[in-house]
Amino acid sequence: MRSLFLKIFLWFWATLLLIGVAVAITISLQPETVSARWRTLVADSLALYGSYAAQTAEQQSPEAAAKIFDRLHSHTNVVVILLDTDLHPITGKLTEEERQLASTTLSTHEPQLLVKPNQAIGAQLIISPSGKNYLVVAELPRAPLPVLRGTFLRGTTRELIGRLLLAIAVSGLICYLLARYLTAPILRLRTAASEIANGDLASRADPALARRHDELGDLVRDFNEMAERIETLVRSQQQLIRDISHELRSPLARLNVALGLARQRAPEDARPALDRIERESERLNEMIGRLLTLARLQGATDPPARTTVSLRGLLEEITADARFEAASNGCDVRLEVDEDCTIEGSPELLRSALENVVRNAVRYTAPNTTVEIALQCPSGAGNSAMIRVHDHGPGVPPADLDNLFRPFYRVAASRDRSSGGTGIGLAITDGAVRLHGGSVRAFNDKAGGLTVEITLPASAVISEPVAV
Repeated sequence: MRSLFLKIFLWFWATLLLIGVAVAITISLQPETVSARWRTLVADSLALYGSYAAQTAEQQSPEAAAKIFDRLHSHTNVVVILLDTDLHPITGKLTEEERQLASTTLSTHEPQLLVKPNQAIGAQLIISPSGKNYLVVAELPRAPLPVLRGTFLRGTTRELIGRLLLAIAVSGLICYLLARYLTAPILRLRTAASEIANGDLASRADPALARRHDELGDLVRDFNEMAERIETLVRSQQQLIRDISHELRSPLARLNVALGLARQRAPEDARPALDRIERESERLNEMIGRLLTLARLQGATDPPARTTVSLRGLLEEITADARFEAASNGCDVRLEVDEDCTIEGSPELLRSALENVVRNAVRYTAPNTTVEIALQCPSGAGNSAMIRVHDHGPGVPPADLDNLFRPFYRVAASRDRSSGGTGIGLAITDGAVRLHGGSVRAFNDKAGGLTVEITLPASAVISEPVAV
């Protein structure tokens, strides 16, 4: 059971029901409750009924007195028996237990009460208007009696069941509203946190929740303040990257102009140094371009302008370029396509995303091996194009796999500049793939090497196997 709302609701409801059952059982089993009912009924009302019945028996007949007690029984479910001082019943029938209780009352002149599991029996001495003494014995059923005996067809039992169901429904509603009141802010906070995690840095929790004057209100206010701070920091970082990249372009352009002039005037022995300057300048220019691309991807919240792109055609072009680069290392690049499929997206961003992965594989694969690229487009509803790029290099330590797609992150063994990496390419891949509604992950293959798996939503599948 992982739902906080369900846990709170069930615990509150169970607690409330247990408290209600405990109170009901305690009240029903306390002799003091029956004693209170006896004192209220016998000492007051029953004494009046008994006196009236005794007068009726004297002036009319015992049968007339019995009718009075019958009416009382129909209204209160209390059985009353009228006795003379010789313990002879004038109305009703007397048990031996009731006779002994009446005898005790006659000898002590005090009301007597006998509490039993399913009923209470009381006896009291009364005086008729004529001054003659009588005894009344009353049988009071206890509250649990109808249910314990299973007389579910009695009206009182149906009423009890109806009240019980009503109490359960009302308590359930109260617990539901209370649990909803406690968990609703948490659910809204979770929604806002999820939106921020998905790139919507402007998302905030409901301002109405921030106006609450309790701990949840404090939590919402702190969350919104934290989100605002994160948005400010991220926006500032992105703006800083864009500004620095643009500012570096101008001196780099002047450097290239100066390099061209230097080539015209420099002696022949200075050309190797000038060639090195040119290579570093090109590398710097490429890194600046990647920084601008990364900043644009990180700041984007809307999908890019989309056109229909053939993944097979795009991968064929990337494979051809990568094969030329891999040849200098004695390696090869092979593309296998089961089915061609198209995707709605930006050709430039998709090319950059896929090319970064392929070039990274070519860079680290072992000599005389083949980088394998595979495209799979399963047919059916909800098509997803899956692209796998597998190299035969040393792989990546498991602890670093989750960090490969972070900007400027480089595996410890590859931090030296001789590897040629800048830690930006895979971050661009991750941003571009996410912007197209896809996902990317990396894992070490059991046979050795690293595999990068890219999943993109495909718009159409074209059955045309191909191997390049």
